[in-house]
Parts: sequence; structure tokens; C-alpha cells
Amino acid sequence: MKKIFLIGIFSLVISSCENSKRERVQREGESDVIYVENEDNEMNQAIENAQKTFKKDFHSALISKNPDFSNFAIKQRFDTPEGGEHIWIGDIIFDNGKYHGTVQNEPVNPLNIKLGDEVVVNLENLSDWMYYDKNIVKGVYTVKVLRETMSDEEKKEMDSQGLIYE
Repeated sequence: MKKIFLIGIFSLVISSCENSKRERVQREGESDVIYVENEDNEMNQAIENAQKTFKKDFHSALISKNPDFSNFAIKQRFDTPEGGEHIWIGDIIFDNGKYHGTVQNEPVNPLNIKLGDEVVVNLENLSDWMYYDKNIVKGVYTVKVLRETMSDEEKKEMDSQGLIYE
């Protein structure tokens, strides 16, 4: 399974955290987790933008079979008692009207999925999408918001990949 650098940076958990607007938790050997309040307007706007642009931008690119396009991934919310955990699903294919892919993050909460599982995407729970157009990363609305929580070293590492975030 090919991991995309961007996906490995962090998972996202939407909850009713009362400590801070965005709380970062590091996991040894796993991607970091960012806890975000349900009422985080900036994150909610990013999710709404991803949903609005999905069909026109992501779906069109996926089915175009353009050789310049690669690393298609969808971030989906999985419901938890605390709210929801948003997990990247990579290696996306569209078959029989459904999107299929591989779970790219180890869930924080007990879920009925784990890293590497093959799943069918539930578009009702879509929270983000991405793909590469050569070295330009399309989508990643929530990642752009979460970049604020990254250390300077992580930003530098992310930028060193030679990718442009559009």
C-alpha cells in the first residue's frame, strides 16, 4: 500500500473538546491526531467546500484517466460516541457507482475499520478529498486549515516534497 505523505501527517477527530479550539495529540509510530470542536467554523467551512466541489473537481478528475493525475484520496467521517473521526481513504477507484479505497490512517477510536482495510466510501460523510495533478495538490481543504497546527519543522518537511497546494 502506497502512503501519501499528506495523509500520514495527521488524523482528524471532531469532538466536543473543551480545552482548546484545536488540540494536537502525538501517537508513537502513528500519525498525529488533531481534535477539533464541532463548532469550529473554519473547519466546517473547509468540509462544506470539499463537499461542494467533490463531483465537479474530484470525480471528474478520477474518471478522466488523465495520466498526470494520481494519489486520489477521500477523507470520510466515521461516527463515534464523541462526534466523529475523519480518516483518509486512498487508492480510490470508482466502480458501479461507488468509490472504493483503502483506509490510510489507524483509527484513534474503536471503529469497525483498521489501517489497510478495503472500504466503500459513504459520500454522506465526505469531509475532504485530494489528488495530485503532477506536483499540484488539489482539494485538501481540511489540511490547509490544520496546517496552522503544524510545527515549523513539519511545515518545512511538507513543503520539501516539492508540491504546490492549490
